[in-house]
Amino acid sequence: MDIDRAALLQLFLSDSEEDLARLETSVLALEDRPNDADGVAAIFRIAHTLKGNAAILALDGFARVAHALEDVLHAVRTRQRAVNGELVTLVLGTVDALRGMLASLRAGDAEDLARHKSLEDELAAFAAGSGQGSAAARDRDETAGPPSDETPVPAASPGSEVDGVSGDGRTGPALRIEMAKVDQLLDLAARALVVQGQMGAALLESEGANGDLVELHQRNERLLMELQDWIIEARMIPVSSFFRSHTRAVRDAARTQRKRARLRIEGERVRVDTGIGENARDVLTHLIRNAIDHGIEPPAVRAAQGKNPEGTIVLRAAQNGNQVVIQVADDGAGFNLAKIRERARLLGRPNAEAMSTEELHRLVFEAGFSTAEKVTAMSGRGVGMDVVRRNVEDLHGTVDVESVEGKGTTVELRLPLSLSVIEGFWVDVAGTDYVLPLDDVVECLELPEGGRGVGEAGGIADLRGEPLAFVHLGDILDAGRPSRPAGQIVVVRHRATRVGLGVDVIHGERQTVIKPLGRLFRSVAGISGSTMRPDGTVAFVIDVARLLRSAARQGVAPGLSDA
Repeated sequence: MDIDRAALLQLFLSDSEEDLARLETSVLALEDRPNDADGVAAIFRIAHTLKGNAAILALDGFARVAHALEDVLHAVRTRQRAVNGELVTLVLGTVDALRGMLASLRAGDAEDLARHKSLEDELAAFAAGSGQGSAAARDRDETAGPPSDETPVPAASPGSEVDGVSGDGRTGPALRIEMAKVDQLLDLAARALVVQGQMGAALLESEGANGDLVELHQRNERLLMELQDWIIEARMIPVSSFFRSHTRAVRDAARTQRKRARLRIEGERVRVDTGIGENARDVLTHLIRNAIDHGIEPPAVRAAQGKNPEGTIVLRAAQNGNQVVIQVADDGAGFNLAKIRERARLLGRPNAEAMSTEELHRLVFEAGFSTAEKVTAMSGRGVGMDVVRRNVEDLHGTVDVESVEGKGTTVELRLPLSLSVIEGFWVDVAGTDYVLPLDDVVECLELPEGGRGVGEAGGIADLRGEPLAFVHLGDILDAGRPSRPAGQIVVVRHRATRVGLGVDVIHGERQTVIKPLGRLFRSVAGISGSTMRPDGTVAFVIDVARLLRSAARQGVAPGLSDA
């Protein structure tokens, strides 16, 4: 029987990535439950599976390292070695090495048996009781101290089944489907609904329409809408699937900084679109590292202040309507308002002394702003929180911060539940339909004759006695054509203020399925996707944050900042 080794290798790579993720998550949970015999057994089975699968494909180096790891875990099972920070650091380092081997295999590189042998020997020495792990690992563990006796919310319970994968790394009943195929199904369902709507309009316009045919049309339309809802649901994942991956980040960052910190997860069953989860991962990683670097104090300092020497980072999620609210909170030092105010003075802010606490907090999101006294591997380069803000805005979300000096800081992200389907606000500009995400829209108003700014790119409107800067949407999207008076104003959020977008006609709200842009339109500033109009033609979806940044760079909207 012919065996397709290439296909087997791809399956091995995919399964091993999953197994290593489960191994990492489970060993981190074990660090806080060192006497969990079931947890140790589950981790041992993952290592055994990795070894066996590699041996089938004659991947000798990978198999030998996995075997040596299995021996270490066997020593733990038989109580010859204890579960402590030293062991966990060694296992995590082995996980990283095995991931590197997978990357090399995926790239088609041959196994580096000499390098594998070095790691194999280190694991063997540790299992036999004659090794102490790497010197770097020992230094980190001795500085960080022993783990706390408190039991946090587990990153994953070994042996339990979560999201279709059990704690021992075996695939459960969930079926993995390429997200691109789910997107294609969603697009097909949306197009089918458009055609169904056109058929309905034709039926209603025809004389003597058959009543049974109209009823069948309505039933089919309901079925298509239900199908679309099910496909949207298939894109949703629990936030736990990307929250838990940060357990390792907290541990590594704390030990690098000679600090102690643990992660607590709340609201992990809240579900969001896969795209939101993937794009929010890097933002959360930065916020966690920032919290440990700037917020969590060294153990001795915390103890002197009457705090637990081990700091706590909380990742919290909650659903609020069609948004997910994600908070990254720490119980550290909080923002030093005096330092922020001094930095504002150095930057030449004329009102630095009069700035409120809220205004000082918002300063940390400005480009290049940093109070770090020195550059470290994680901070002090002045390219931190402004990038977080931009990335969140690119997801059609907002970011805010609350901090109490000496008590801690909470950064709150408000993100849409989905990037593939939004509540859209449809408008017309020069005979072309555009869609604004409804979450970005504050309100609408008629523009008075005296404030229309005829012949100008923008103007000032009166919003209940307050001045509102506005710019015609057509001038931003097509700056080369003459300006025209705007008849309606859509007020949108921009940073901590509001901006008016002039449009010709407001159509109103409608659920909108977003399609990715083709290559021809990907470079168009302020356009994030497309959707289908009821007549089957295309309308473009506006990315409000990028649109206004583009307007600021073009000079089309005076007073706007592209920072």
